[in-house]
Amino acid sequence: MTNKAIDDLNQIKSIMERSTKFLSLSGWSGIWVGLCGLAAAAILYSWQTASTYSYQPLTDTDPYQNYYTAGMLLSLAIVTFLVAVTGGFYFTIRKTKAQGKSFINKVTKRLLIRFSIPLFIAGLLCLILYKHHLLQFTLPTTLLFYGLALFTVQEDTVKEVKAIATLQILLGLLAFYFIDYTLILWAIGFGLVHLLYGIILWNKYDKIK
Repeated sequence: MTNKAIDDLNQIKSIMERSTKFLSLSGWSGIWVGLCGLAAAAILYSWQTASTYSYQPLTDTDPYQNYYTAGMLLSLAIVTFLVAVTGGFYFTIRKTKAQGKSFINKVTKRLLIRFSIPLFIAGLLCLILYKHHLLQFTLPTTLLFYGLALFTVQEDTVKEVKAIATLQILLGLLAFYFIDYTLILWAIGFGLVHLLYGIILWNKYDKIK
């Protein structure tokens, strides 16, 4: 096969890949989400160290709890999620526009729907845990289902997502097993792993060479 034929095949493959996969993920999105995860973990750690509570069933009236409430924990989770998602979308949309592409298309719609389903289930499960005063299991739940959400879209985007999904799933399972170290594992998953992932993406796809 001649070099021209090989080049033509590679070009066709590249065009097909761009038309069926979302390849505009920004490294800055991963970095932003990682920073949000570390900030949330630091806040929760500061609450725990100022409190007598340590991975016990958490209610709003526990006599041993003297610093933060279940409502505060839920509020922290919601704010962290909204800030992380907003920043992640901002950097990705900015990159997409810089590439002269439209962010909303068939590929991104399919990806967002697939990605949202496990997260929606995780949200419902966390509300059930909240109702039954089992919030010590919410952090492992978010890690595990976030990893599952990433795994459902790993074929629709850059190949690095599969490795990130696998790591998040493993960390989520470990967090369920080693419940006393849940916060550390959560900080590693949502914080450090995202930072590393973002730096790799930025260096590979965003950096001007």
